[in-house]
Amino acid sequence: VWAGEAGTKTPFSVVYLHGFSASLEEIRPVPDRVAETLGANLFYTRFTGHGRDGAAMTEPRAGDWINDTAEALEVGRRLGERVIVISTSTGATLASLAETAKTQDTEIAAHVMISPNFALNSRLAFLLDLPAVRYWAPLVAGKEAGFEPVNDQQEYFWTTRYPTQAVMPMAALVRENRGRDVALARAPALFLISDEDKVVRPDVTRRISENWGGGGTVVQLRLGEGDDPYKHVLAGDIVSP
Repeated sequence: VWAGEAGTKTPFSVVYLHGFSASLEEIRPVPDRVAETLGANLFYTRFTGHGRDGAAMTEPRAGDWINDTAEALEVGRRLGERVIVISTSTGATLASLAETAKTQDTEIAAHVMISPNFALNSRLAFLLDLPAVRYWAPLVAGKEAGFEPVNDQQEYFWTTRYPTQAVMPMAALVRENRGRDVALARAPALFLISDEDKVVRPDVTRRISENWGGGGTVVQLRLGEGDDPYKHVLAGDIVSP
């Protein structure tokens, strides 16, 4: 989305990284409004396997999404002198991995991480770290996973049902991020969370914020009636208007 004349680089660009099973519409129009306020070009990425049917979610591996993130950040560099990364849930996991990599992108100006997936909010989450889980998880948890959409738009723009194996790359990313030293981060980060989040653990986000090398700030948002019942997608016209 060009801020002005197509092809014109802006002082800042905004890159949006969506969450697992979501799409670019996840928190719209928030990234659009941020970009408009800054006069920044805007790029929405689409992670491999997303925006299709449930079976397609089993195709990518964690490395595919890491590559998608690298490509999105490269687009951001071409669109703007400095890059502001807005990410939600597992998109934030990928943003954190990019920020703490040995070859950090010094052109990232800041991160805004919404409900970052640094740990799943489930007492059974540890099972995803066990050997050969891809093969036996469907026997324990069932062949299919997913959630009930809150409205027709979420049903359309999210992949709400997918084979259980589809969550394995997401779990691998969370596991990899757990082992990273976030003190290596250079860009500052704003962490937007809900302490009532039923999908990820906000306490882990608070701990990471305290150790974030570029400086971390946590802001807790309180959702109202009619917003995401999982207290996870904290903004956007579709789920939390």
